[in-house]
Amino acid sequence: MKWVKYIWILLMIYIVCSARTCNENEEASEKQKEQYTMNLLNSVKQVFTADSLSDLLLRAYEITASEKLNDFADFMKIISDTTLDLRFRQHAAELVRDLFVSDESELSGWSKSYPEPGLNILDNLISYSISKGVPFWNQPLHINFIKPFTSINDSTLTGDLSFKYKSISFSGQDSSEIVSGRLLIDVFLMKRIKTFGKDRLTVWDVYLGDMKEDNEWD
Repeated sequence: MKWVKYIWILLMIYIVCSARTCNENEEASEKQKEQYTMNLLNSVKQVFTADSLSDLLLRAYEITASEKLNDFADFMKIISDTTLDLRFRQHAAELVRDLFVSDESELSGWSKSYPEPGLNILDNLISYSISKGVPFWNQPLHINFIKPFTSINDSTLTGDLSFKYKSISFSGQDSSEIVSGRLLIDVFLMKRIKTFGKDRLTVWDVYLGDMKEDNEWD
């Protein structure tokens, strides 16, 4: 998860700034160090629980949305590969569900590359890929954020990503040298309750939504 990466970045800043080059007082007390850590964690909490988001954070969440689209493709690659352990594939399926705002998200355009009809719903696509396997996976290309996050209420912002994909067989050969038509996918930046150890916090996170072909582009 991208919030974990952000926390690690802040932790590394703390570690570096606690070193001799940043800290002239080598005999800083353990109490001071504990306070630094507490302040750091409070800063992280403020970022992910803030009522409003800065332009810089919105841009960061746009990057996160692009990365989650790539994560979706990577997890579907695992789910579709029948040579892998079933438990591993089932775990990847749960990770895919966590990426989307709903199991009923519609994946028109993406599902056209699959050999069976009726796989345009995320839940159906996952179930089919686990039970039957698929001899290829779709690799997203040319991902662009074409509609910046805009607020629809106090806890939800929405935007649009555009991308294309090519299908790659597990034998190592492209199933198609090109590239699909352009697709659009709804992305959401939402506040939801998550558990962190003993704490339950309402935090911002990015979710993928419906996917469709952009017929106007082509």
